[in-house]
Amino acid sequence: MFKTFPEFSKLTLKDREEYEAFIKDFPPIGDISFAGLMTWWDSPSGVEVSILDNNLVVHYWRPGDEENSGLSLIATNKIDESICTIFDYLRERNMPEKLVNVPEFVIGEIQYHELFRLSEQRCYNEYVMPTTRFFPLKNIGQIRRGRIERQLKKFGESNITMRSLDLEDEDQRGLLLSMAEKWCPRNLNNFGSVGLEALKKCIDSADQLGMENVCFFNKQEMLGFCLYRLTPDKNYAILMHIKATNVHTLGFELIGYMLARWFSAQGIAQANLTEDWGRMRLRMFMLTLGPVNFFRKYTIEPA
Repeated sequence: MFKTFPEFSKLTLKDREEYEAFIKDFPPIGDISFAGLMTWWDSPSGVEVSILDNNLVVHYWRPGDEENSGLSLIATNKIDESICTIFDYLRERNMPEKLVNVPEFVIGEIQYHELFRLSEQRCYNEYVMPTTRFFPLKNIGQIRRGRIERQLKKFGESNITMRSLDLEDEDQRGLLLSMAEKWCPRNLNNFGSVGLEALKKCIDSADQLGMENVCFFNKQEMLGFCLYRLTPDKNYAILMHIKATNVHTLGFELIGYMLARWFSAQGIAQANLTEDWGRMRLRMFMLTLGPVNFFRKYTIEPA
């Protein structure tokens, strides 16, 4: 069992079942998923969690993003009391009285809003869209549909295939790791370095994290891959990482179409594209995809 607040337990790969028992009834948010915590938010000292009023307190930390790092609350029980208890804990340690990365469903359970100041963390909102947005072709707008058809013609539709790799196999895992290194940008900034490490963890610990993969091939040449996590009801796919050669070789329209076709065949209705991290070009691109919903995150401070 995880320790009771104010003590914390270090989250390990062996804790997946216990952790997921706490979040099983919550929305499929990438940042509160076990895989998300253990890869994107796994600091050198490890992710720390605690139990408060049968709620989860999570310590989020990412190098280079100290402003959005700190304690968060994943909860629906006694929210106001839990927030105040955490604020007392932070005040006693001369730390900023602030909760970060708090999901919208938690905000909805607050009883006394006048006690708190809420700020939306726009860069960490997660984009949700139906798989039918990109499959079948008749659902896609004329311009994008034309681009997909031209790419399929260029490659030869029968030559473009998708299949999963067995990441328990050392050779296949090594292939995906080498492609990850190859397709990450050169001269990585700090965020890029963190992203590459998160990707490597997803590949190396895919089975323990419950990660699945699908790869794009032109005949026998790998052109791209997607690492994703399915919700228990298999209604959502949380897309953790998508990598490809480059947009000129494999355009995003074709990637979207192939992924939507793959997920639709498995009965998966929704895809969580996760965050834009405040990158304006990425934000504009994701908005043009036409998300139908967002999993919003907030900072909470005393009023």
